[in-house]
Amino acid sequence: MTPIVSVQNRYNAADRSSGSMVDLCEQEQLVFLPWAPILDTEGNFAITDAARRHGASQQRIVLAWLLARSPQMLPIPGSGSPDHVAQNLAAAGIGLSDDEVAAISKGG
Repeated sequence: MTPIVSVQNRYNAADRSSGSMVDLCEQEQLVFLPWAPILDTEGNFAITDAARRHGASQQRIVLAWLLARSPQMLPIPGSGSPDHVAQNLAAAGIGLSDDEVAAISKGG
């Protein structure tokens, strides 16, 4: 047997039903890989507002939100080009405020 080192479950701004698993990964120091991390952003006006404030795409805002959610979070969005990879990596440099994180989490 080998120890478990990561968990992958569906988790994004619209579907946070695996939130308790993210918390468990923090507690147990496991990596959490959100499946479908940048889906279903439509209708969450907090994402649109944050994207406008930060001059970033909605997808990058969602990636920044995931990274702010937990230090154990490892989002791996699909990328079709080196430029897209660079844009996704730039999400790590977006500093969302606590209010922005809370609003996105509420589905605002």
